[in-house]
Amino acid sequence: MKITAAAFSRLKTKLRGQPTGTAVRIAFADGQVTFRPDMKQDGDLVFAHKGKSMLLVAPESAGRVATRTLGVVETASGQRLRFVRSSR
Repeated sequence: MKITAAAFSRLKTKLRGQPTGTAVRIAFADGQVTFRPDMKQDGDLVFAHKGKSMLLVAPESAGRVATRTLGVVETASGQRLRFVRSSR
């Protein structure tokens, strides 16, 4: 998985004020992707930025994100993390 600089910045914003050791978990349920604060679980893939854990992916979800790019899109409600088309 690739993570854009904008996505790392958005993750940092989402983690502001969270307890030490908290990262954002990508979860899949009913065909939807959610991003929520969580703590690392055994087996998680951890994406770090500047030495800080930022993003967690459970092993059973790894295949769903392996070739995707996490970016940021602007919505009516503000910036949101989304999987985006890679700009090759």
